Amino acid sequence: MRKVFYGMAMASVGLAVVLTLPHTAWSFPAIQRLPFVSDGAPYCAVCHSSINESYHPELPAEASKAEVYTTKHYKALEEGAGAYRTVEPEQRKQLLEQAKKIDENSSVKLEASAPTVAPGGTITVTVTTKGGIGPVVGVMLVDEPLRYQARPIQGNGWFIAGPPEIVGSDGKPQSTWLDRRVNKKETNLNFALVYDIASDPAKNTYATTRVSYMLKAPSTPGEYPITAAFLYGTGDANEMKSGKYEAPPGGGAAPSGRIQFSNTLKMRVQ
Repeated sequence: MRKVFYGMAMASVGLAVVLTLPHTAWSFPAIQRLPFVSDGAPYCAVCHSSINESYHPELPAEASKAEVYTTKHYKALEEGAGAYRTVEPEQRKQLLEQAKKIDENSSVKLEASAPTVAPGGTITVTVTTKGGIGPVVGVMLVDEPLRYQARPIQGNGWFIAGPPEIVGSDGKPQSTWLDRRVNKKETNLNFALVYDIASDPAKNTYATTRVSYMLKAPSTPGEYPITAAFLYGTGDANEMKSGKYEAPPGGGAAPSGRIQFSNTLKMRVQ
């Protein structure tokens, strides 16, 4: 019965996302055209695959395992199941090899400018990423490494004191994402999209990015967790090559996307 309720719940969530974003259910190329420029949480990417089972401890063991990329994505490619049932075997083999290389070379790390901060004081945390097929990757600042129950960092008392500083793979600051926001005075978002990502598994080159946030600490002393969520893709979308959107093999809702959490900082406010 628990599995039945879980399946019903996930189907409802998936339907809600598809209805909200009908083009692709959170495909990054689609986000570049849609008006969503706001705070985010990792549960919004329902079609993505998790890197680790520990991201969803609230799920039954079998359901949690089914969300992990080796099952949700690799197995589907190997068997030609789900979104890949119309993709030719040779292409699926190539996609699997590419995905494995991207996953092996994709990582995220979170660092803070100091281990402690005074109540109401400010601190800078920096997220560095490597990998993702591109043309964009996403970074979110949340409290805990929980895919379906993480909150934006503002949820446990932190305040983002300014717009995130986004540095692309060319080492230069970029404002493409924040410039799309209508209210320019409120760009202190926990979610950032980094553009112009160009990883090439064939050449063994992988893009790196950096996103920094200035945070104002909670007013109550204590220990507060901070985690970064890294959203990236392993399926090559051709939008940047042809000049118009072409979904990756398997479609925009295929499980070729990834959610990977960084290390968790246990910040002391004292």
